[in-house]
Amino acid sequence: MNTIDHPGFAKRAARLAGAAAMAAALTACAAMPSQGPSAPSIAREGTSDAPPFLSVPVDRIVLTALATKSGDDLTPMATPEAPPQNTIRVGDTVSVTLWEFGSGLLGPLPVSQAQPGLAGAQSATVPNQTVDQSGTIIVPFAGEIRVVGRTPRQVQAAIIQALRGKANETQALVQVVQTTENAVTVTGDVAKPGRFPLAISGTRLLDAVAVAGGTTGKARDMLVQLTRGGQVRSLRMAAVLRDPAQNIFLRPGDLVTLDHEPQSVVVLGATNKQSEVFFGKARLTLAEAIGNGGGLADRQADPYGIYVLRYERTEVAAKLRTTPLPDYLTLGDSVPVVYHIDFRSAEGMLLAQNFQMHDQDLVYVATSPSVQVGKLAVLLNSVTSIFKRNSYNAFNY
Repeated sequence: MNTIDHPGFAKRAARLAGAAAMAAALTACAAMPSQGPSAPSIAREGTSDAPPFLSVPVDRIVLTALATKSGDDLTPMATPEAPPQNTIRVGDTVSVTLWEFGSGLLGPLPVSQAQPGLAGAQSATVPNQTVDQSGTIIVPFAGEIRVVGRTPRQVQAAIIQALRGKANETQALVQVVQTTENAVTVTGDVAKPGRFPLAISGTRLLDAVAVAGGTTGKARDMLVQLTRGGQVRSLRMAAVLRDPAQNIFLRPGDLVTLDHEPQSVVVLGATNKQSEVFFGKARLTLAEAIGNGGGLADRQADPYGIYVLRYERTEVAAKLRTTPLPDYLTLGDSVPVVYHIDFRSAEGMLLAQNFQMHDQDLVYVATSPSVQVGKLAVLLNSVTSIFKRNSYNAFNY
């Protein structure tokens, strides 16, 4: 009988085949499909000799550090609360109206010009004048009046002084009807974008937005960008409305741009609905983000492994630990941070209720290790069935 035909050889071959299949199953366990890294693998990465991110377990101290103001702030560009009065500049168009009681400088008083409440008064309007490089305008009988660097009220006083002795109780009204320098530009997602003059008493950010007709979308979805010279800062409109200190005075030449940019986070991992979750309001917490993402999947989620992945500004990340940040993590303006919250306790869920999400955050829920064990059990059962079938066939050869 040929060795291959011997029944003992067939039995040994069946056993070897079963063992090989079992070894293959155990090897495949390490590469078994999953929805992302497990909690232990994330912990290993975060505590390695050179972790690629800053691992931060969330507690109340961390929440306090994150609640402090960061770089999203317009106050560094703020002017004093009592801003200097805006003055007339070269290129402005100025209107001058004169009043006089009785006949005199403006000629005899026609009966038709008598105004209720101003009996015996007549007026004359000087044609609009654009202030040239000389910085002056011409007012009949008063001559050249310097206006550059002066407020309209100061120019009015200068005109009255120049007409003293030439007219009867003269009054003057000076208005800037058009300005090129003493103005701000409001553009983007507003009803009436354009260039608008600054008020004499000062114009705040929200005043300028109102003059431009308001935003075309909801304030919670609007991003405000203020450009002043070479400095650019951005802030959510909702933050400006919430914090009066952000409603700063504007300066001549400022550019205000409003963009419709709804905030959202991405929820991945062992949840009932992996999706992009939009805020729907000014602020969103981690608990709300997970809830809007369908909640944790009962048979898959690891409640210990709830993570928020975010790039934090370097100055914010430095507040999250007592030791200096590794140099290789601070090469740019931001630091990769992985926040970890444990949902196995009520405290963790309370922390999630107060953990504020940022635009473009990534929420990840790790898969429970028991799920992988279950997958392995199914695989081993199938291998064992094959092994038993092969052994039965071999013994009955």
